[in-house]
Amino acid sequence: MAAQGASYWLRLCMLLLLCLSEALSEEINRNYYDTLHVEPTATDSEIKKSFRKLAVKYHPDKNKSADAEKTFREIAEEAEEQQSHKMEFS
Repeated sequence: MAAQGASYWLRLCMLLLLCLSEALSEEINRNYYDTLHVEPTATDSEIKKSFRKLAVKYHPDKNKSADAEKTFREIAEEAEEQQSHKMEFS
């Protein structure tokens, strides 16, 4: 009986972890596309075009607003993440 209880809790924990990891994965993807202002169906060229446009707009040498540098770093990090993710699946 104790083995059945332990097995039940183990399966329940595994299911919870699976659900949480899926939700986190969706959140990461959503943030990436939101940051670069593109749709999830965007092509590589559309993503690059958006990155270049945003990088120029928020570059600290061109934009003196308080949050420009932070936004520029986020954009650069997302583009770097996209490139490394792309290389993993090539």
